[in-house]
Amino acid sequence: MYKLPYSKKEILEKYPKDVANSLLNDPIHLWRAETGIELIHEEPTKNELIRIWDNWNEMSFEMKEKSDKKSLELFGKNNKEHYDIIIENY
Repeated sequence: MYKLPYSKKEILEKYPKDVANSLLNDPIHLWRAETGIELIHEEPTKNELIRIWDNWNEMSFEMKEKSDKKSLELFGKNNKEHYDIIIENY
């Protein structure tokens, strides 16, 4: 079952102010918070990357299309291509 990324409100409630501000100033985290759509990106740990990949795979076809469009805009590759590259770096 798909679990929405934290909204802007949730980020502000769950993180210290400096961390929340950093996340909301990052275009990837801001887009995820505003749209409720997962986007594959570098994570601090391999387990977290796998978690968001599994979550991404639970999204609807329409959400995946929107996410792939944003991924192409930001990274020049779709989410699967990006995941395959990132996972090799752990």
